[in-house]
Amino acid sequence: MVSIDYTLILVIINFVLLLVIMKKLLYKPLMDFLSQREKQIKDDLASAKNNKVESEKLIEKQKETLQKARKESRKLRDEVVKNAKISGEQIIRDAREQNEIIIAEAQEVIQSEVKKAKKEIEKEIGEFVVSLTGKIIDKKFTDKDDLALIDNVIEMEIKQKKEKKA
Repeated sequence: MVSIDYTLILVIINFVLLLVIMKKLLYKPLMDFLSQREKQIKDDLASAKNNKVESEKLIEKQKETLQKARKESRKLRDEVVKNAKISGEQIIRDAREQNEIIIAEAQEVIQSEVKKAKKEIEKEIGEFVVSLTGKIIDKKFTDKDDLALIDNVIEMEIKQKKEKKA
């Protein structure tokens, strides 16, 4: 049989006391810490879930804003291109009009110069005819004399023209 002596009783009392002390000092605070930690983890998970939902909402808003900005930029680009085409067409139209005006003015100047040249030529021809007629009337010549006289008069007229130009 097992004998019960006082050491066994002391070991049992010591063990029970150790359990009570451990319960008071370690078990209860450890359980409190674990329950607080569990609560904190649950709160953090709920907060993370809320943050995820909010971030998804923000991402959607940013996508909408980006799409709006893209639409506006396309619209603005199209408007700028349209205005540039209109301006380019206006510039081309203005250039053509000015070109036509310049051509018309040049044609008028050319016609005026042509008229002046014709008048000068007519005047010179008239003077030439008068001069030639005067010389022919003064003498009666043979055909050879007529040709020589005409050649002389032409040479004199050419010399006079060259002298006038010089």
